[in-house]
Amino acid sequence: GPKPLNIFLGQEIDRLQRAIGITRRTLLDLKLAIAGTIVMSAQLQDALDALFDARVPAAWLKVSWPSPTAGLWFTGFLLRFEQLSYWVNTQRPSSYWLTGFFNPQGFLTAVKQEVTRRHQGWALDDVVFQTDVTKLERDEVKSGPDEGAYIYGLVLDGASWSKRENKLV
Repeated sequence: GPKPLNIFLGQEIDRLQRAIGITRRTLLDLKLAIAGTIVMSAQLQDALDALFDARVPAAWLKVSWPSPTAGLWFTGFLLRFEQLSYWVNTQRPSSYWLTGFFNPQGFLTAVKQEVTRRHQGWALDDVVFQTDVTKLERDEVKSGPDEGAYIYGLVLDGASWSKRENKLV
């Protein structure tokens, strides 16, 4: 059957397509409203005000991810598109930007499902995650592990990771 990570990829693409559609519609309608071709609705006025203040319009946030500024939102948008586009058009990434997914828990579940399917008699509920922090930088990872996945982009609150000491500090 279809591989769980491929199903997950399809779901992520659907979510990004929805964000693209709403973003495109808002920007096209703003262009028309500013030109006087269509009426500036309250929602369009809110979007215009948000963009003027470098904030993300509320309609976009409903279908995407939180971001403190419109600039950072667009950067995240492009990085998400790049990750999914590479996956579809080239190959599975050797490492994944976990925080760049709409549903990171779904990604982790799909990885567990694929590992479970590789082992006769294993049950999904019996598979547990083992996390190993590597010293590899993202661009140094040339291929994925034999089992599981390399991820990057995690953020720590209240601590930092010391590469030199290989521990939390």
